[in-house]
Amino acid sequence: MQSIINGFRYLFPFILALTCCGLSYKYSISYNYKNFEKVLDGVITFGSIVVGFLGALLGILVSVRNSGIVKEIFESNNKTVLKIYFNETFIVGFLTIITSISLYILKEYDQVASKIVFYFWILFVIWFIPSTYRIINILMTVLFKSNVRDNSLRPEGNAVDNHEDREDMKERLKRNN
Repeated sequence: MQSIINGFRYLFPFILALTCCGLSYKYSISYNYKNFEKVLDGVITFGSIVVGFLGALLGILVSVRNSGIVKEIFESNNKTVLKIYFNETFIVGFLTIITSISLYILKEYDQVASKIVFYFWILFVIWFIPSTYRIINILMTVLFKSNVRDNSLRPEGNAVDNHEDREDMKERLKRNN
């Protein structure tokens, strides 16, 4: 059952994109709308920012690879899943940007090639959004997840086990503020 859920998590962005692309084709949605260039500008900007942000997050993950959370991820099977999700989002992001740029050129021509590129553009844009959400959600969970703290891991000066000493310390701190 868990493998079915994991498979669905992996395939959901693509299935959603394929469904939206099919509906767009069925209802003859086209790129011949007013201000479509602004949509392309927005998609290129959004895609570029997200791909850059993911690159920065990957750099952060590499720099904190010795932390407990990241070690746990890299030592488990989640390492493979994380790598697949990263690769998928990067590749689909670049394909989104490339097809958006191609549409700038091809939208002036009412040919079969421009329509094919348009439907691929819809596929990539819709695929990119949920896959971006998925990987950013995972990475933010990893980066902000707090380790369970243990008094034995604290430096000696910070570990106050005695309840009376702790209360006395709180009172002194209140008076000083």
